[in-house]
Amino acid sequence: MDHLRAPASMSIDLHIVVGFVLGGGLAAVSALLFRATLKAAPKRPHYIAIVVAAALVGAAAAVWPPSLIAAGALLAMLGVPAAAVDVVEHRVPDRLTAPLALGMAITLATTALITDSAPSLTMAVVGAVVWGGVLLVSFLLTGDPGPGDVKLAPSLGMLLGWLGWKWLLTGIVGSYLLAALVAGLGLLVKRWSLRDGRVPLASPMLAATMLSVTVAALSG
Repeated sequence: MDHLRAPASMSIDLHIVVGFVLGGGLAAVSALLFRATLKAAPKRPHYIAIVVAAALVGAAAAVWPPSLIAAGALLAMLGVPAAAVDVVEHRVPDRLTAPLALGMAITLATTALITDSAPSLTMAVVGAVVWGGVLLVSFLLTGDPGPGDVKLAPSLGMLLGWLGWKWLLTGIVGSYLLAALVAGLGLLVKRWSLRDGRVPLASPMLAATMLSVTVAALSG
């Protein structure tokens, strides 16, 4: 299927280089949004982390199918600062999750019209409902994860759902595995304690989504 294939007009290495450059450019927008939504005063390491993360997202998205690159740009501009705020303040701002969800919906709907991919669009809706629904039920029953994570999930679920059940489930499971890894590392370096009870989930969710879509593109 064309929408699962990485572009072949340039080598993968060149795509990655171009992606790093574009991601670095999007990092400026990401950094501005981070500063605008962070309650505390941002520090230099925060900006460095955002630039690196946005560049990595751009490099990954560069090997995606052309029809999904715009979705990758949205994640670099809005997903990265959302995850960064979560790491710093344990919250995911509505000012970032709302436009991300709207932008992702418009992007994928437009892509479906252009590429005649109605089944993929249907699966994107399913993905949003499934991942968002899973976290919503968990939040209502246990209070975890936070409401911001619940609002972030539909955007990521849309993108993964577009690729099918396999990658949707891979992304969801992968996010929890990465969160467990982050929690373990946090305990080792005494960044968190077991009493804290909550590990920032937005960054593992974003990372798992990026990894899943990239692997899907490279293996398609």
